[in-house]
Amino acid sequence: MNWLFDHAPMIGLIFFVVFFTVMTIWLYRPSKKKHFENFANIPFSAEHGEKDRKEARDE
Repeated sequence: MNWLFDHAPMIGLIFFVVFFTVMTIWLYRPSKKKHFENFANIPFSAEHGEKDRKEARDE
């Protein structure tokens, strides 16, 4: 148990780096490109702009 306490900072660092790397690869895989393009175009869609203008008028 003492070994675990002595090496906890390094174990935490390795866990964080591995977790961050896996999540980055998983999120930016090529099959998700279409989803990100759709999300990027949300502000330019007519439906989104119409909704914002309607909310601004109501206030």
